[in-house]
Amino acid sequence: MKYVIMLALVALGGCSLVTVADRYGNRYGDWYNHGDQYSWQLRVCEDTLNAQSVPPMGRKLAMRCCMWHHGVPIDDAGSCSAA
Repeated sequence: MKYVIMLALVALGGCSLVTVADRYGNRYGDWYNHGDQYSWQLRVCEDTLNAQSVPPMGRKLAMRCCMWHHGVPIDDAGSCSAA
């Protein structure tokens, strides 16, 4: 049982090495598309949200869609097709 718990902790820690998160709770990247390559998109989208004065309630979706529009793969691209 100790080994299962240890393996789960290592797997969770490994996931954090290949993903990047914004301050709204969205995570980008996976084992094949490492999140550290999306740092410029994070900066551009954060600046865009600030320039457009997006209200706090809409920032999570707006950030995810902005990242998608800049080429970052996301889980639910359909939610951004109209945005």
